[in-house]
Amino acid sequence: MQDAPYKIYNASAGSGKTYTLAKEYLKIILSSDFNRNYRSILAITFTNKAVNEMKQRILGSLFAFGTTSDEFEIPSMLADISQELGIDTRTLRNRSKRVLKEILHNYAFFDVSTIDKFTHRLIRTFAKDLKLPQNFEVVLDTKLLLDEAIAKLINKAGSDTQLTKVLIDFALEKIDDDKSWDIAIDLQKIGVLLFNENQAPHLKKLEDKGIDDFLGLKKELLLQIQSHETKIVAWATETLAIIEDNNLEFNNFKSGYFPKFIAKIASGDLKMDFNAGWKQKFETDPLYAKTCPQGIKDILDKLHPRFISLFNEIKDHYNALSLVKNGYNNIVPLTVLSAIQHEIKTLERERDLLPISSFNSIISKEIKDQPAPFIYERIGEKYRHYFVDEFQDTSEMQWNNLIPLIGNALESQDDQGKIGSLLLVGDAKQAIYRWRGGKAEQFLNLINLKENPFVFPPSTENLPANYRSHEEVIKFNNDFFTITSPFLENTVYNKLFVEGNRQKYNSKKGGLVQLSFIDTEESQEEDGEYCNLVMKTLEEVLQKNYSLKDVCILTRKKKHGILLADFLMQGNIPIISSETLLLNSNPKVRFLINLLHFSLQPKEMERCYEILSFLSEELENRHQFINANINNVPQLLLGTYGFNIDIIGQSSVYDGLEYAIKKFGLANSSDAYITYFLDVVLEVEQKEGANTQVFLAYWEKKKDSLSITAPENVDAVQIMTVHKSKGLEFPIVIFPFANTNIYEERDAKLWLPVNPISFKGFEEILINKKQEVIGYGPLAETIYNEEQHKLELDAFNLLYVALTRAVKGLYVISKKDLTQKGEHKPNYYSGLFIHYLKEKGLWEEAKTSYRFGDLEMQDDSSGQGEHQEKIIHLYTYKERPGFRILTKAGALWDTERGTALSKGNLLHHIMGLIETNEDIEGAVDTLIRNGDLSHGDSLVMKQRIKSIVDHPKLCGYFLKGNLIKNEQDILTKNGKVLRPDRLVIKENKATIIDYKTGKRNPAYHEQIYSYADALEAMGYEIENKILIYINDDITLDFI
Repeated sequence: MQDAPYKIYNASAGSGKTYTLAKEYLKIILSSDFNRNYRSILAITFTNKAVNEMKQRILGSLFAFGTTSDEFEIPSMLADISQELGIDTRTLRNRSKRVLKEILHNYAFFDVSTIDKFTHRLIRTFAKDLKLPQNFEVVLDTKLLLDEAIAKLINKAGSDTQLTKVLIDFALEKIDDDKSWDIAIDLQKIGVLLFNENQAPHLKKLEDKGIDDFLGLKKELLLQIQSHETKIVAWATETLAIIEDNNLEFNNFKSGYFPKFIAKIASGDLKMDFNAGWKQKFETDPLYAKTCPQGIKDILDKLHPRFISLFNEIKDHYNALSLVKNGYNNIVPLTVLSAIQHEIKTLERERDLLPISSFNSIISKEIKDQPAPFIYERIGEKYRHYFVDEFQDTSEMQWNNLIPLIGNALESQDDQGKIGSLLLVGDAKQAIYRWRGGKAEQFLNLINLKENPFVFPPSTENLPANYRSHEEVIKFNNDFFTITSPFLENTVYNKLFVEGNRQKYNSKKGGLVQLSFIDTEESQEEDGEYCNLVMKTLEEVLQKNYSLKDVCILTRKKKHGILLADFLMQGNIPIISSETLLLNSNPKVRFLINLLHFSLQPKEMERCYEILSFLSEELENRHQFINANINNVPQLLLGTYGFNIDIIGQSSVYDGLEYAIKKFGLANSSDAYITYFLDVVLEVEQKEGANTQVFLAYWEKKKDSLSITAPENVDAVQIMTVHKSKGLEFPIVIFPFANTNIYEERDAKLWLPVNPISFKGFEEILINKKQEVIGYGPLAETIYNEEQHKLELDAFNLLYVALTRAVKGLYVISKKDLTQKGEHKPNYYSGLFIHYLKEKGLWEEAKTSYRFGDLEMQDDSSGQGEHQEKIIHLYTYKERPGFRILTKAGALWDTERGTALSKGNLLHHIMGLIETNEDIEGAVDTLIRNGDLSHGDSLVMKQRIKSIVDHPKLCGYFLKGNLIKNEQDILTKNGKVLRPDRLVIKENKATIIDYKTGKRNPAYHEQIYSYADALEAMGYEIENKILIYINDDITLDFI
């Protein structure tokens, strides 16, 4: 018997969603002896990572089934499939082997893909019909495209008369409002609407509107503004006249509020609000105080109805005025929106570009209404079964584009008389991508049967258990969201968390949840408090034998992630984060960028300063060094580092940068920043040529988004935003800065329906979203409140995602944020946490930490202390010694003197890489990888190094615990730079070590004395001065 053709799984966090998807997929492909059932399945999810995870689960399960015999334990999924299909496990194992082989040999037909990839494939197929270039390039970063389009539009000012007037008037209006005249920022804010799927229905209503239409609306709104202002002042003036005609004084009114308010308006000051208590009760409360004389009371009681009428007239006209002004302020950006779109389309045609955000709209307009068989014929596939993962993140347009194809599968039969199927998996509580079209309401409507686009009703099933987290974590989340759900004013949203959040426990006992609150009134101290508490939490976790890689720090905002990354790196805590480890945040990368700029503009003082600032980072007298060399940077680079700036200009960008990296020793150890930076350089060169100016222009546009991608198995703390963590799990989760304002927005806008007669044929106007909107009328109030309710849901969903990532330990760090009356603030996350503690009877105002459960000691199998191989940068053939031009006579003729010099210099170099005796292996490996040392010579080299490091009179200077400075620059008072080979500092006592080759020389004594003088001037006591002569034998001179 065939399963229900249309199924919906409501899958809360950790409920085995991937397991269920894989099981249902495998049931279809193993249900018969036909090995190619998988070709009729399209499985769609939203990220490449999710695609890989699903593919691995399916293929891994097939492999496990095929290699399992009855003598051993049968995989639980195989047992489930056997029971649900009514097919014995032996048959399923044999089918698994055959199907796995079939998939691996025809992998292109294994269609598990992102929805963007599927829509891209559709568009490629219909490119000719759509008049798109066959080789169009998909644009992922639409911001760059928008910025360029706006720049081209502004450059037209002066040539297009009408457009010029619009832009100039807008700039002047901004100046009049004491705002920056720069209109580019406003155009960028409005331009993003063109790439936002949520805005498509509203923008469609403006398609037939030209600049003249908008200018006409602007003129009309200006007239309405003047009319409302005139009437408001007139009503106020009339009110004052009534007061005067009745011989009333301002102090006859309670506290004088009403006449003062009216007098202010009558003077032309129209800044007002109606939130004060007396204004709210103006119609019901008397106008006078109890002590007012009875005669005055009688007059005011008689006039009260007229005052109410005038007050309401002022209020109504003020609300109307506010609406019109709000719309007026958004007209100019909307006026040029079509012009911006025209520039974007021009750029797309000129460069064969297609923004990824256009995919869904193209399919919606051009493809989805084609007969399904025709679409299948064109793409070469006929899907009978559809799987849609993370459905709550599917946009309305994406879903509507899929409905015709899915409907065809559900409504038609194959050769065996079977209909197709649809499986939707989602969780409305994890819908956190509303800003890109994902709506929890769409999933809720399908579950609640408010919408059903197919002939079959769905079979809905909840996945009740949480298989991810330990019991204490599950218990906390069940209780927390049930207790705090009343803060969701929308009943549907409230029900989602009341009824949809009672997850069953699994077999994992224990676990820990800790709520901590920083307690500070000073906002500037908050960041430090959060960072310190994160570090303290990390130390506690590490004491429990967990590895750094077991810990993930989640933040609501990217800026907090960057702050924590910097703080932890200063504390020598390794971190990984694609969001916080920007290339541009790395000093070495910025130094290389500055070198490129300097090669083009050597007299630019800012670049000179940045270069010197990097080179003097470890000097105590940095300012003196910079001042001494600011005017002779090329000479300094050449004389001290052997770096010729002219070589960068004579080379490709890649070759020039690699030359700089080697000369300045920027890649002596593994550095992901440098490696990825060079990858970016190479990619740009391949696309746009090896031009320095072209690369720097690209860098300026992309520097705030390019970040390193680090290996997942590195033992380091992960830092990511909550959005990035969705679908992931971590043994330990730390969630600091957990005090988000639930209603926080930036530049929020609303589309408000209006009367086309009063608004020059416009059905909607764009307004800024703010509290005053609720006064614009019942419809505006409804729209505003609906948006507020959506913010509430989105904030709860984000919090739900953050609190359900942890497996064993969840640490939440919020703020004790109370009102002056000591009450919690329900519109902040902190208020929700405090409310929860109060409801549980646990809140104590003096207490800052609450623990639920306990974090058990982690066993050693977690992989703590695993060796992570360091990858040393390998230079290209031009810099590696595949062949080498020899310039020394000794090397050419293999004389003994030449060989001695070569080996002495090499040993001198390698000693600069060694701080303690534990560094020998790594230093030798570095030289081998760089081609400076052969494997055959490495054993001899190690023995010579050990003869120095293990020397009875020197071994104490190569132990841990000393402060070691190898080849550290010292800046003297006269600006001269000294560089001793090795400084060993302990308790303010310094030992100077210098390596020499050849014969003893009195000049060496003078040199080491100059080092000593400089150190003594810095306040150090010189303990020893040692010259080490590196020849056939190692000899020492204690000076």
